[in-house]
Amino acid sequence: MRTRRCKTYWLLAASCLSIAGCATIKESDTARTGVEQLLISSAADKALDKIDFRPIANAKVYVEEKYLDCVDKNYVLVALHQHLLKQNCTLADKADDADVVLEIGSGGVGTDRNELFVGTPQIPLPPPSPISVPKMAFYSRIRAIGTAKLSVVAYDAKSKHAVIHSGYTLARSDYKNWTLVGTSGMYGGSVETELVAATGENESMITVPTSVASRQQSAAH
Repeated sequence: MRTRRCKTYWLLAASCLSIAGCATIKESDTARTGVEQLLISSAADKALDKIDFRPIANAKVYVEEKYLDCVDKNYVLVALHQHLLKQNCTLADKADDADVVLEIGSGGVGTDRNELFVGTPQIPLPPPSPISVPKMAFYSRIRAIGTAKLSVVAYDAKSKHAVIHSGYTLARSDYKNWTLVGTSGMYGGSVETELVAATGENESMITVPTSVASRQQSAAH
């Protein structure tokens, strides 16, 4: 009786594997995936693009960094420097040597992810079997979002009068993946558009944001 039951479990597992295919494990070789970093940098670029830096064109500018406390801070600062240099500004090493002091702060810089899954979860087989019936996804959708909320204030180094007061600027980027059983998956979002424009290739092998310790299993045909 026990032998017959074990055979039944093995047949069940084999039939599910024949439908779902093998499980593909995707993970990052670094602490953060490339897509996660692109989500943040793209959102920061979009936020800075909304600020009009023309009022301080040709000025000698000191950038105060102490109010900027966020992930990828260095990229945000370099992107800010690029905007200033486009306006023919000169970067000063000290506030005393500048015509304008510019302060930048962050109200939120990070990523979020939401998932939709339609299918059957992984099902452990009764003991003593050490195996499980694998997860089978009929349809899955993953959307990763990068958000950057930045505030920029620039004032005359001597008079302290405001030259730029952006209030705050908020922008988002996204990366989407849809998978339907029997298909190879579809990708979209602003980051995917940037990747295709830069490389000319569909980045179908890029994973969504995950830590090096976490793993995402998806059904592959």
